[in-house]
Amino acid sequence: FSSPHSDSSEESDAKSRRENIDARLKDHSDLVRGLFAKDNQMEKDNRKRRTNNLSSSSSVSSKGQVTTLQNSVQSQSQALSELNIVPVEAGANNINEQNQTICNSCFYLSLAASYLSGVGAFAEDPTKSYYLNTLNTGASSGGSVATVELEIATLPHKEKQLTMNLALQLKRAIEAAVLLVHPDWAESGMVGESVQAFSDFLVYALDSDSVLGHWAIAVFDEASGFVDVYRGRHYGKVYPPTKVKSRRSMSKTRGGGGRDSKGRRESDAATRVKWKYKVCDEETRRANTLTLRYIPGHYQPLLPELTKMKHSMRSRREDNVNPRPSLEHTLATLEKWNVLHVVTDGRA
Repeated sequence: FSSPHSDSSEESDAKSRRENIDARLKDHSDLVRGLFAKDNQMEKDNRKRRTNNLSSSSSVSSKGQVTTLQNSVQSQSQALSELNIVPVEAGANNINEQNQTICNSCFYLSLAASYLSGVGAFAEDPTKSYYLNTLNTGASSGGSVATVELEIATLPHKEKQLTMNLALQLKRAIEAAVLLVHPDWAESGMVGESVQAFSDFLVYALDSDSVLGHWAIAVFDEASGFVDVYRGRHYGKVYPPTKVKSRRSMSKTRGGGGRDSKGRRESDAATRVKWKYKVCDEETRRANTLTLRYIPGHYQPLLPELTKMKHSMRSRREDNVNPRPSLEHTLATLEKWNVLHVVTDGRA
C-alpha cells in the first residue's frame, strides 16, 4: 500500500527524469552552433596573435579560411553524396513482447533497417521512390532534382515488419549490455521501455563476441556535420568463429609420458579446442557497416540508392558493383571531404 503522497512523489520523480532526458535533446542545433562559434573565435584570436608577432614586411594574411558550421555541414553533404546513401524514415514506435506499443525506438529501428538492407533482406528497395520521383519531377521541371530535395521515403510494409522485429531484439541486447555496466540507469530513467536511446549506447556492445561486435556504425549528425564512428572489436572478421583443434605437449605435466589405467603409453600431446575468427571478404565488410542519420531528437537509417545505381550500371554496362560503403570506404571518403569525425574502437 502506498500513500497519495508517495504516489505523487514518484510521479514527480518520473517527470523530472523525463525532463532531464529531454533537456539533453533540446536545442541541439543551438548547442552545435555555439561550439562552432567558440572554436572559430579561438582560431581567429590565435591567428591575430600570430599576425601581430610577424614583421610588417610579412605577406602572411590573417584572413585564412575558418571552419564554420555551414562548411562542416556542406562537407558532410558532399561525403554522403559520394557514398550514395540517403535517409529513409523507419519510424519511432515499435511493439514489444506483450504486444504493447513502445515509443522512442527510432535508434533501434534505424540500426535494424540499415543492417537488413546490407544483408539483402529487403525484397523492395526503400529508396526506389527517390529515383522515380527524381525522374518525374526532373522531366516536368525540365532539369534534374537532387534526392535531398524530395519528400523523405518510408519503409514498405513488409520491410517495416522485418525491421520492427529485429529492432526489438537489438534494443534488448544493447540495453542489456548497457545495464551490465550501469545497473542503476534503469531506475534513474536513463534506460527504459520507451526511453530515447543514444548512439553512445553502442560503446557498451562494441566489445562483445556477439554479432554486434562485428559491426561498424557511422552516425552522421546533420546539425553539426560531425560523424561518430563506432567499430566493433571483431569488425572485419567472420561471424561466428570457427572451431580449431590444436595439440599441446603433455611432457611437462606427465614427466615425459606415462601409462594409462590399462598400462598403455599415453600420448605426449593432447587435443585442445579453440575458437578462431577468420578475416571476412569485402562484401561482408560492406554488409556489416551500418550508416545512420541523426537530426535533433531522431534517428533515421541511411541506405544506398540501389534502384538508381542499377539503372546507372545498366547504362554504363557494368556488373558486380556493390554500392554499399564499407567502413574503410566510409573513412576514406570522410577524410577526402575533410569531414569532422571520431572513431570509437571496440578493439582498444
